[in-house]
Amino acid sequence: MRQIHIKQKLDEIGFSLDRVSLGDFDQIGELTAKKTRDPSSDLYKEVGCFFRPNYERGILLHSLITTFNISSVLEIGTGRGYATFCMAKAMSDLGIAGKITTVDPYLDQNQEFFQNLTSVTPKQWWEKIDFICGKSEDFLRETDSQYELIYIDGDHRFGAVSKDWELSKDRYTKFLLFDDYHLPSKKQKDIDCAAVIDMIEDDSKELIIMDRRIFFDDRRIPDNEIDYGQVLLTHESVKLDDYILDW
Repeated sequence: MRQIHIKQKLDEIGFSLDRVSLGDFDQIGELTAKKTRDPSSDLYKEVGCFFRPNYERGILLHSLITTFNISSVLEIGTGRGYATFCMAKAMSDLGIAGKITTVDPYLDQNQEFFQNLTSVTPKQWWEKIDFICGKSEDFLRETDSQYELIYIDGDHRFGAVSKDWELSKDRYTKFLLFDDYHLPSKKQKDIDCAAVIDMIEDDSKELIIMDRRIFFDDRRIPDNEIDYGQVLLTHESVKLDDYILDW
């Protein structure tokens, strides 16, 4: 599988970081994605409590939507909505009359959290999002819809990732993106995305190395030691030159 750094991938698709403000992604992350370290950890003591876990994923999704004029997205796994709102921002910024369908079985439990976000995020973002509370496999079996972009970021255990892939692999018309690909040196419990992805036979498959490669990394880890990223599959119908020439 090909490996490429997030900055190189953005260059490859003709997306300049000058077109966005990193502060906008920081703002979304502050509301939805910022995490705290364990007070007993060395990094908590040495560099601080808070950190930005792979905010670059929002930039990647934003770049795909704006570069390839994507108007239909299926997101499997809403979480706290960081990726969801980054995609909604992209559609809103470009004036795309699109829709993001985001599916998560825990949305009912997070109703108050999302309700509080309505007062601090633009109304037009919410107009781009359809929230579906339920399991991804149930949703996918009940619909025959296709999507230009599918983002798989739900349950990361092997069986769940396998089901999401099997039910999604014939549903995307431009891109399918997997979250949380860990190289063997960073294998983590109950995160089996890599095991499923490695079995997929697709010549377009590429690991985009990311996680604090654009945003400041207080761990001071050099690029060549990062062992984590997201895996992008590109549909055979997508021809890059058809899009980047427009910019």
